[in-house]
Amino acid sequence: MHDPKFIKLTKSIAKHGQDTPIRVRPVKDALPFEFEIVAGHRRHAACLALDVSTPGGFAIIAMVDAAAGETLHLVRKMYRENDDREPLSAYETGMMFRHWLDAKVFPTHEAIAAETGQSKQNVGKYIALASLPDYVLGAFRDPRVLALRWSTDLAQASEARGTELKPLAEEIAKRKPAAPPEAVFAELIAAVPKRKAGSASASESIKEGNKVLFELSAREGRYGIRLGKHVDKRLRKPLQQDLKEWLKAWLKDHAGASK
Repeated sequence: MHDPKFIKLTKSIAKHGQDTPIRVRPVKDALPFEFEIVAGHRRHAACLALDVSTPGGFAIIAMVDAAAGETLHLVRKMYRENDDREPLSAYETGMMFRHWLDAKVFPTHEAIAAETGQSKQNVGKYIALASLPDYVLGAFRDPRVLALRWSTDLAQASEARGTELKPLAEEIAKRKPAAPPEAVFAELIAAVPKRKAGSASASESIKEGNKVLFELSAREGRYGIRLGKHVDKRLRKPLQQDLKEWLKAWLKDHAGASK
């Protein structure tokens, strides 16, 4: 109701009337409802808002779409219209794909990929984005601002830090003014170890207060250090030199004892 485009649409319909009818199709065994919307959900929502604020109500113009009987045909039609008119956000696309799976319109991610021309990997990312916990979505205020490229990191953060992520997300959601989406994303995934397929590495985040100083990972004798984002980049070279000298001395003292 606070979306600028929706407000603009509502004002336009109030001033000029509803130029384009919504399309509906008959439904069975759904009383008291006789029809469901095929196209025009935003126009329908705008008319509902006007119906509440208009003395005597606000009528909506609807057209019965007799060709929308088959669900698969309808889904294909709606997808083309959304893509041609104004592309859905990544979150809305993910919700649509989830509904398709739940309704068994398409049985698998592969089937959705084949129908839409999306890659199987992207279909999975869209669905993962729409499947994020409510508290994660709430941190962004409007889930439509979520970028598809954030899907994997946010899903991993939710899984790895569930108990501590929820209060953080709820606290972010209450901030005024609202933080930019990029800042919310960065804060939610901070200190979450990156996963790699087939990797058995262990990772640990070393913090000072709420800030990550560095992440230490270890795998089969290989060690990695990732500095926190707030650490001055000019410290990298002297740190590398100090680490080299320290490691050399440490191994010299301990190598004999470990034989």
